Amino acid sequence: MPPMPLVYVHGAGPQASAAVFKHEADDLIFGMDMPSTRVGYYANVRWPPATGGGTAAAPARTNRARRVRAIRSTMAPELSADAAAAQIVAATLTAPPTDGRRAAAGTTRPTADDVAEATRLVEELYREADRIANRSPRPRGRGTALNIAFPDPIFRFVVGKFASDVIDYLYGPFKAEMREPVRQALKASPPPKVVVAHSLGTIITYDVLSEPDFAGLKIDLLVTVGCPLGIGNVQRLIRDRAGRPNPVPPSLAAWSNFSDPFDPVALEQTLRDEFDPPRNFAQDEQVNNQARNNHDLAGYLRIPVVSRAIATAAG
Repeated sequence: MPPMPLVYVHGAGPQASAAVFKHEADDLIFGMDMPSTRVGYYANVRWPPATGGGTAAAPARTNRARRVRAIRSTMAPELSADAAAAQIVAATLTAPPTDGRRAAAGTTRPTADDVAEATRLVEELYREADRIANRSPRPRGRGTALNIAFPDPIFRFVVGKFASDVIDYLYGPFKAEMREPVRQALKASPPPKVVVAHSLGTIITYDVLSEPDFAGLKIDLLVTVGCPLGIGNVQRLIRDRAGRPNPVPPSLAAWSNFSDPFDPVALEQTLRDEFDPPRNFAQDEQVNNQARNNHDLAGYLRIPVVSRAIATAAG
């Protein structure tokens, strides 16, 4: 039998091109390029190329540069989680719009309550990143002046990229634009039988699959890795704030969720008790992502139990 059609949905932050992303994921799972796979690629909505595009693209590049500076600045270990969250929110939700996207879309600015809630979510992520860094077996760098050991800053870097995108998706004006490429990938022919989603991509995938237009889609397996869908603030805001209980999308025949305990984005390790009905649908499994960045998609796909589950479902 030919392999089953498969859709990848990437995570937060800048990404390689869709073609490069697909090639790398195919190689990790199948050992070769697969004609049966495609990508729900939304990265260019918030992360346009850093160069090129002429003067028309300059405002978007300015927004990108502002977010990059904020993400990098929050890696400093002496910066508190509260201060790091404030910098991410200032560079994202409350920054002056300069690319015309908000005005063109006719969307309103986030409310004060939205900004407060988003800030609390990002604070929680940074606090978890710091807790993980302090108990991680990763090498610790030393301060040159005082010979003080600092935790690995990679966890803050991961959280910064994720937080910058997720709060603009959940609270900002980019939701429709970020969903649309995923919609198109799921609507394309032949219909997918397997969906593999990572990080913010798991939230977008869940939201799209929950739309009425996708109720008739028949997906044999959804695989989520590094998934933040169990976080309380996320649970409250998915499905356009429809509220709990959040049901399992009717298109799914099975859902496998893999998480590493040192992944600072997968704060809630189990999804089986977060989606109802049906009860206890998602199958959760803790794994060891051996990448330096425990949220890394390639690291997850190198884990045999993860790659086997995908390859077996895709035939």
